[in-house]
Amino acid sequence: MPRMKMTVAAVIALVSAGAASACGGGGGGMTPTNPTPANTLGATIHITATGVTPNDVTIAVGQHVRFVNDDTRPHQIQTNPHLFHTDCPPNNIAILGPGQSAETGTFGEAKGCGYHNHLLPDTASYYGVIRVGSGAAPGPVYSRGW
Repeated sequence: MPRMKMTVAAVIALVSAGAASACGGGGGGMTPTNPTPANTLGATIHITATGVTPNDVTIAVGQHVRFVNDDTRPHQIQTNPHLFHTDCPPNNIAILGPGQSAETGTFGEAKGCGYHNHLLPDTASYYGVIRVGSGAAPGPVYSRGW
């Protein structure tokens, strides 16, 4: 009887090992030939007296964006929608005084991330989109919604 228990245990162990190796152990798959280093700068957007430039940029997943305030007044970039700022949380940055710059958080998924100037929410020239991942659709068109 003990010998039979050992044989059953051995068979279960072999079957389990074979199944794990057939799956690749979870580490298989394709490795990108040019991976994007995590937490690298993907784009710089300038805030001027007349709006943001460029207002449409594309970055890779894992990158972040720098906003530079080239205006003489403060600005605050926030993700859409206005007042909720929930679409792309990495977009939310503190108020930038004249001459200051700040970097967003790292964008971790491919998507379009719309943003606006929270201090001038009705001024369309301060609306923009960060496309995360090649071919990412733009974020939702900005509107106050009320």
